[in-house]
Amino acid sequence: MLQHFGKKSSVYYKIFYPILSGSITYFLLLMAFNRIGELEESYFRTEWVVCIIISYFWNFSVLWSASFIGKKIAILSNIYEQIAYHSLGVLLSSILSIGTVLSVYFYYLIGYTRFENFTTEMYVFQGLFIFQTLLFECAWWGNRLIELKNKSIREEEKKRTAYISKEMRLFAEDANLPLLYETLETLIGLAYKDADKAEEYAEKLAKVYRNTINNRKEEFVSVEDAIKNVKSVVELLSDARSGGISASYKLPSDLSSSLVLPPVLLTRLIVAIANDNIASNLQPLDISITIEEDALLVVAHSFNPKLDRPKALPEVMDSLEETFRLYTKIPVLSIKKGKEYIIKLPAFQVENKAWKSDKKAEITTQDQSIFKRTTS
Repeated sequence: MLQHFGKKSSVYYKIFYPILSGSITYFLLLMAFNRIGELEESYFRTEWVVCIIISYFWNFSVLWSASFIGKKIAILSNIYEQIAYHSLGVLLSSILSIGTVLSVYFYYLIGYTRFENFTTEMYVFQGLFIFQTLLFECAWWGNRLIELKNKSIREEEKKRTAYISKEMRLFAEDANLPLLYETLETLIGLAYKDADKAEEYAEKLAKVYRNTINNRKEEFVSVEDAIKNVKSVVELLSDARSGGISASYKLPSDLSSSLVLPPVLLTRLIVAIANDNIASNLQPLDISITIEEDALLVVAHSFNPKLDRPKALPEVMDSLEETFRLYTKIPVLSIKKGKEYIIKLPAFQVENKAWKSDKKAEITTQDQSIFKRTTS
């Protein structure tokens, strides 16, 4: 609606403003040459029509030059430079168009042979239209500055919205809501059945979230610490699924302590796998975690998807890929092999063995030196 109104307003301006501008110019010319008394005889004179025609040419040249120059000066970062160049360019366009139209009128229609014959008229016309050009520039830049301000406000709003969305997403990742809901449902059931088991289960849940919160403050955690949290999560999920989830770990102690990962990701991956696949006594979900080629963490699980899949795993995989792209070009791989689904995550070697206590420890992938990273 506003765009339609804006287009109609632009059309009305192009049609009717030159009539108003030409009429005002005609009045001012009569006053400048002390001929205002001629209006008593007749207002509709040839000079009035000429002024309107000249105004149409002037209006077209000013509008075109304002649009053309406005696009060209967009590369300038300083708004004052933009205003100066734009105003100068539009003024020159106005002077050239008025000079050309008046020269054609006096030379070819009136029959003057020398510029000195209409010098005064030229100067008066130029002065009047230069004044109108300056008024046009004030209006044009007023509108332009309002547009820039609104654009800036919209960009700030987009940034604010993106920031809030990111914070909400990070909160959801930290909270690991699928795990929280499932374990709370199990905890409610245990509370009615066995208070001691419920208390033990609540302590395990609290430990998982305490570790999650502590790890979230770090840029990296060791694979060893990540696996400890995974084991607790698997125990919680196994109790919730009546023992339908089991996990095995083949991790050399020297590698699991020296390799690191971004925090929380491995836990979210295990929960997503449990959400998307059937895990029961009749159809158990088997998960295995190993280290391959000393730099890849391999998570394999039996592939038995639910009929109504929550599709949590694709979402988590997208998040994993987005995170790992910040650190390495090694891709996150997912492979379906028969009834097994394999996910390979790149791990990072720590050059400084005291990286936990040394904030300047360098963390790099095994084979790509450009990924050396120094934290401060």
